[in-house]
Amino acid sequence: MSRLSKRQVLREQLRHWFRKRLPNYRTPPPRWAHLEDIYLGEEVVVLDCETSQFDKKKGELLSVAAVVVSGQSIELSNALDLTIQSDVETHPGAVRVHHLRREDRTQGVSAAEAIERLLDFVGNRPICGFYIEFDRAVLNRYLQALHGFELPNRFIEVSEIYARKKRRNIPELSLDLTFEGLAKDLDVPVIGRHTALGDVISTSLMLIKLSQFEH
Repeated sequence: MSRLSKRQVLREQLRHWFRKRLPNYRTPPPRWAHLEDIYLGEEVVVLDCETSQFDKKKGELLSVAAVVVSGQSIELSNALDLTIQSDVETHPGAVRVHHLRREDRTQGVSAAEAIERLLDFVGNRPICGFYIEFDRAVLNRYLQALHGFELPNRFIEVSEIYARKKRRNIPELSLDLTFEGLAKDLDVPVIGRHTALGDVISTSLMLIKLSQFEH
């Protein structure tokens, strides 16, 4: 990913200005005050969560993974990959997807520790993902309960980048916007599908492929 242009920096400044004036806005505590700083670098954090059910208002966090994408590289050696210790009942449909049974979560970390480690890992960098709005809603629910604020980071939806680029010349083009559809069209391997770390690696490869055609 390239550095922000002057126009993008201005857009970010306006986004921060408006966010801080929303009625329900809460400033992050001092430990994470830097999350509000506008990020001017080239790195992006690709993130994915697995939950107990496919409802962003009720699903409990079971695992979370994140990697840093820097230019055309994925920094796998520093990847974050956490399983949350939880006795929550998991919807059978969710288990069939991510295979995280109750016995698979006995050695995990607490949700509070996972959230804190994730915040420290992400910093003020942009956050990217596939259907990232789901992950954003789940994480913000935990953040509100634990620390009283929501993520102020810029969020990037990889499928929106894909659709925008594909429809640049043919607006009415019909697209397969599923995870597997993007992976196939971009010639990206699907790695450990529906494991948090596997999904972030595949999504990172999608982002890198798309960034090659930015200009």
